[in-house]
Formats: sequence, structure tokens, C-alpha cells
Amino acid sequence: MRKEIEVKAKVGNLKELTQKLKALEVVLSEPIIQNDQTFVDENYGDYGKFQPDKNILRIRETNGKYIFTLKQPKTNEFDSLERETEIADPIEFREALLLMGYEPVVEIHKVRRKAKYRNYEICLDEVKELGSFIEVEKITEDENAEMVQNELLAFLESLGVKKEDRVTNGYDTLIYLKQQEQENTKL
Repeated sequence: MRKEIEVKAKVGNLKELTQKLKALEVVLSEPIIQNDQTFVDENYGDYGKFQPDKNILRIRETNGKYIFTLKQPKTNEFDSLERETEIADPIEFREALLLMGYEPVVEIHKVRRKAKYRNYEICLDEVKELGSFIEVEKITEDENAEMVQNELLAFLESLGVKKEDRVTNGYDTLIYLKQQEQENTKL
């Protein structure tokens, strides 16, 4: 079964990283604005804690086009079964999700530049509320997730990204945790 396996890291100097990618003849796309809304089942529990096999749904808007994604995490947040399809009417689709018992959790707003390198997809992201990141992903049928993630980490290290800058949560979880922390400091 097709899986998306990825690694993500915080980036201190996006310009420097972009130059290293150019040296590898990696051609980045023009900036793409993406706005995401994530949803989970009303009985999901604590969104800030990893929960294998529990579906996370997303509606993503990019240049007036809407994509619905179902992610089903397996061994960690970056090892997921994933299915996507285009949505003709995002307002009706959102209402259908609510009627099925799904609740909106967080919104993610980012500017993304994408590229292909070998059998990887590379994304340089500037995420509102979080900062700059690099994400490298590989689509595989049956490779071991941990081995693939180690391969992707080695690639990031070859670009000068440090192991300690690795992020083990998705943007949705990071924003959720940040919002929870802000709410707790208000109390």
C-alpha cells in the first residue's frame, strides 16, 4: 500500500539552504500559497498526542483549487497512508464533514516552494506562526519507514541541516500545541 514518508526540520537560514539546493541543480517552483484546515473525529482525543491509525482530514486551498486529504498515521506523524482528491465545492464538503462528526482543529497558512530531486519531493515552507522549514518526502509501497526516514535525514544533513533541528510533529500539531500553550499562559 502506498505510503508517504517524510522528515521535516526547522531552517535558520533559508537563503543559504536555497543556495545549497541550487548547487545540486534543484529547481524550486515559484512560491505557492497554501491554506489548510484540519479536521478530526469528535472522539479523537488529545490532538497534541500522536495517535496511530486515527484519521486526520484536511482541506487545502491552493490557487483557488481545493484538495481533500485523508492521512492515517502509522509509526509516527511522518509515516502515513494518504489519499487525496479534488473538491468541487469546499463549503458543502466542509459541511458534510461536520455532519459526519468531524471537527475543525487548526488552520495552517504557508508559502511553499517545491522541487523534485532524485525520488524525493522537497518543500521549503514559510509557515505563519512557526517560521521556516524544509520537508523531504518519499512515496513508497513497502520500504521500512524508519530506514526511509534515516535516508531522508542523511540527505538533510548533506545540506547542512542539523539533526537537532529535526521536527517530529506536523505543522498542524505544532500550531495546535503553540495555541494550547498560549491559552494556558492566559489562565
